Parts: sequence; C-alpha cells; structure tokens
Amino acid sequence: MDGLYGLLLSLAWAVVLPYQFVIACLGGAPVRLRERRGFMRGDDGPGPGCLWIHAVSVGEVRLARLLLGRLRRDLPGLRAHLTTATATGRALALGPAADPTAPDAVSQFPFDLPGPIGRLLDRLRPRAVVVVETEIWPNLLRLCEARAIPVALVNGRISPRSFRSYRLVRPLLRRALRRLSLLAMQSEDDAGRIRALGAEPGRIRMTGNLKYDLPAPAITREEARHRLSLPAGVPLFVAGSTAPGEETPVALAFATIRGRFPSARLIVAPRHPERFAEAAAILAAAGLRVTLWSERGDATAGWDCLLVDRLGILPSIYAACDVAFVGGSLVRRGGQNMLEPAALGVPVLYGPRTENFRAAAGSLAAAGGGFVVHDGRQMGEAAVGLLVDPARHAAAAAAGRRVVAASRGALDRTAALLAPLLAAPAAGDPGVAATAAPGGGRDRSDGVGQRA
Repeated sequence: MDGLYGLLLSLAWAVVLPYQFVIACLGGAPVRLRERRGFMRGDDGPGPGCLWIHAVSVGEVRLARLLLGRLRRDLPGLRAHLTTATATGRALALGPAADPTAPDAVSQFPFDLPGPIGRLLDRLRPRAVVVVETEIWPNLLRLCEARAIPVALVNGRISPRSFRSYRLVRPLLRRALRRLSLLAMQSEDDAGRIRALGAEPGRIRMTGNLKYDLPAPAITREEARHRLSLPAGVPLFVAGSTAPGEETPVALAFATIRGRFPSARLIVAPRHPERFAEAAAILAAAGLRVTLWSERGDATAGWDCLLVDRLGILPSIYAACDVAFVGGSLVRRGGQNMLEPAALGVPVLYGPRTENFRAAAGSLAAAGGGFVVHDGRQMGEAAVGLLVDPARHAAAAAAGRRVVAASRGALDRTAALLAPLLAAPAAGDPGVAATAAPGGGRDRSDGVGQRA
C-alpha cells in the first residue's frame, strides 16, 4: 500500500508541479522549490532535538504559535521548526525572534515523497513532530516511524463531509493513522470518526478546541474604535473571513442596517488575499463607497465601507464592532472561527454551513450568543434586531463570552499530552538507539496513550 501511494503521488506531482510553478510565477508568489524538496539554507534550522510543527495556513499557524508558547513555559529553550503550506501562513509564522511563540525557523512543507521528507528529517533530527488539525501525510508518518520519531496530531477534527471522503481510502488511511503516537481530537464526534477510519483507540484523546484558548487582542473597545475614527453611537457591522458569494448578501444586510441606522459603517475582511480586489469591486457595484485599509491614511473619518486588505488585524477590528458576521458559512466552506468575536463580547451571525465549527456554532446558538442566518435579508434583520434592543445585545454579548470561557482548557490538556513525547530522547541524540525499542516507534506511542 505504501508503494502504491508513493507511485500515485509521484505521478500526480509530475503533472501538477509545472502548473503550480507557472501559476506562482504569474501571481508574483515566491517559488520555494528547494524547500518543497526538503532543503534548507546552510545557516537555517533550530538544530537536532527540536520540535517540528506543521501548520497549513493562517488559522493553524496561530494555533501552532499558541501551543509553542505554552510548551516553552514548561520546557524553556525548546527549539522549534515550523512548516506551512501558504504564503499567508508563512508571513504569520515569521514573528519577532524575541516572541516566545515564534518558531526558530520556518520553511514550506516538503512534497510528501521519501526524498524530500527524509531530507528534512535528516536535517532537523526532531525529537517529535506535531501536526495541527487533520493533515495526514503517509510518507511523513512512515519515515518518522522508521526513525523512532513520534508524531502527534493536535486539535484534530473530521467533518461529516470529510469523513465520507476519507472512507473511500480507508485502507491507506488506516496504515497511516496507526503510525501516529497521539491523536488529540476536538470532540467525541471527531474521535469517533478517526477511530472508525482505523486509528489506534488507545492513542486517541479528546482535548477540546484550541481556538477557545486564543488570547483576545490587547486592545479595548474604545481604543479600537478610536483607531477607526468611529464616533460614539455609530454602529459598526463587521463581516470577517468572507468567501466567494458572500459579499453580495453582506452588502444587502448592510443596506438593511443603514435603513435603520443611517450613520452605520461596514468593514469587510475577505478570507484570502487574492480576493481583495474582487471583493472591493462587488461592494462598490452594490453602491458602497469602498476604502481599502492600506490606503485609508490618517483621515479615516469619512469612510463608508472599509475593505481589509491586510492580514492579522481582524481580531482587533472585531474588538470595535457591534455585530459581526463570520463568513465561509453561507457557502460550502464549512465556516470560519466565530469564537473570536464571541470572546470579545460581540454577538455573532453565521450561515448554516458551519461543519468546521459545528460544536462552537451549536454552543453559541444554544446560549444565545450566536445566530444562524440563511441570506442577506436575514442577516440584516438579525443585526438590526440586536442593535435596536440594548438589553438583548448585552445578553447575547455576555452569552458569547460565557461559552468561550467555559470551553477553554484545550491548550493545557494538549500540552500535558505532548509532554512525554518531548521528554523522550531526540532522534540522533546519544543513546537513542539503545532506547528505541522500548521508547520509540510503535512501542513509544502505546506508552504515551497509556500515560495520557
């Protein structure tokens, strides 16, 4: 099965790689083929015994940095290498060196082929590999097992839709999943699905969602509104992480809000940078006077609709708003993180397609802090209903805060489960060969499952 996977993957990359190269060049994105082949610059790398963390994009990188900061509390001096798959994730990963959540080095995740994966493993010689959310790479898992390097999946989730797809390749997944030392899943449903796909039951743990533990931005509502030149009493509606097909209903909802509150303002933050221009054009076509965040300058008092064309600032914008809509939920994207505005005491609206945040969406709705809307009309009516009723708005804000506060703790639980893996000798350290049989590979993962 491993050989068949390797052959099919090699053939796939032979077809896809030239296309990716051309598209990256045309889009102005850097082509990091050396990193994709598992190479690093001579002066890069945290050195043997590091922790290798893989996080695909922005959301996962935020969690990776959160987790790394927590692990370093118990293991001062822990060195880490972070791999990512997107330019936006890489940009977020490259934080100031003095930041305790910043990795020591960053590179693109290599092709899941024996050569690239083996090359990076030989260079890093990590003591453990941590994969954020559900990224299953068979060659990475196979080569780590051969080197007695434990691999942990953290904040794991499998939506019902993904589960149906994964079942089609269950024989391949079963072998890969059994090579994981630890599977820290968000919920019992996620744990049950990954168990049904063939994961070792004794290595599965339910830890909760790390996103509940993300810190709120260090800014008050008053400071956030002052930065936006928002006068007191001016309602602010924020549509965050919007996906294709969602700016039009957002514009319709805002027209409804302005029908009741003529001074209201709108901020829209598309999920992906490549959509900034498209989203601005859609909003302008709807009759809105659109100002790009990057071009607003110091004179922000006259803006009508701000289009956020910069990454990393959406949480602080949520801090200023009165009602938020979280995107990716009116279309088949599975939703985005509605916990961020809820943690700030902002009533949050979202569509019915929240498969990626099913538990969070359900908890918020049940508590009265989140509201499901199906189109732009419902979105506008729900927002107005909250804005015209201060008592209802305050109750929804308090409910959202309670849901987030009551659900925290995944960070400490995950760190505790990872502690035995990080305490073990690193691959390549003196003496590791003598302890590999009882403490490494399959035996090591069984031990972690029993201790956790």
